[in-house]
Amino acid sequence: MKEKQAPCDAVMLLMQRMDSHPDEFALNSSSKWHHLLEVVKRRAVNGDKDALIILEDFEVEMLWGKFKAAGKKTLHSFIMQKILEGNENE
Repeated sequence: MKEKQAPCDAVMLLMQRMDSHPDEFALNSSSKWHHLLEVVKRRAVNGDKDALIILEDFEVEMLWGKFKAAGKKTLHSFIMQKILEGNENE
């Protein structure tokens, strides 16, 4: 049986940042982390094995999963804000 590996410190640090500042992780050109996220996306979604070759597959999968979770938090906040704005106009 294969021993479960721990992600590298850089992956852990970025995942912690995604938890504490999910709004920084939009997948658009104005995002603070846009360029890195594009490379993660290329590897995780498009299967480009030449992207982020220093990371193991499981580390890229962890980053992509955390990115999607952060995006869902940001989307939830955006929707709640729009709902509340709608109530103010009534």
